[in-house]
Amino acid sequence: MTNLKVKTMQRQERGFSLPELLIVIALMGLFILFGGPAFMDAYRAYRARATADNLLNDLRAQRYIAVANRASSTLTLNNQSNVTAPNTYSFTNSKGVLITITLEPGVNIETTSAGSVTFGTNGGTGASGNTQVMVSCAINSTRNDRYTITITPTGTVSSAYSTF
Repeated sequence: MTNLKVKTMQRQERGFSLPELLIVIALMGLFILFGGPAFMDAYRAYRARATADNLLNDLRAQRYIAVANRASSTLTLNNQSNVTAPNTYSFTNSKGVLITITLEPGVNIETTSAGSVTFGTNGGTGASGNTQVMVSCAINSTRNDRYTITITPTGTVSSAYSTF
């Protein structure tokens, strides 16, 4: 008889009860409900930051190539209003191959000056003022991220972040 009680007690202690499972499922639903939009906003912000970082690195690489090869090196920018290839930029890499980069959907190139940046043999642009390129992305209905990349006449390439 005691053997039967032991088996019954063991059987009752295994697993989860239905109310426990329902509470866990409800909590998971709440996390997904409120966390989903925040996750999507973070992903859009990541895409804008990654695109700006890639463009920044490609500009710095073009400066390096110009100095190393003792020849001018140009990076051409097509902003979002370009009819043939919107939101793209192209350059010739160190092996002499033309590379064209298309930005991810929703991420835009905004230029306030020339559509191309040319670095001379000394690494400078030879421009009379700073050249600015902006990469922007609408994160949600109230937030837009913008990365401003500034190229000085001496060839220094830097970036700044802002929201608008």
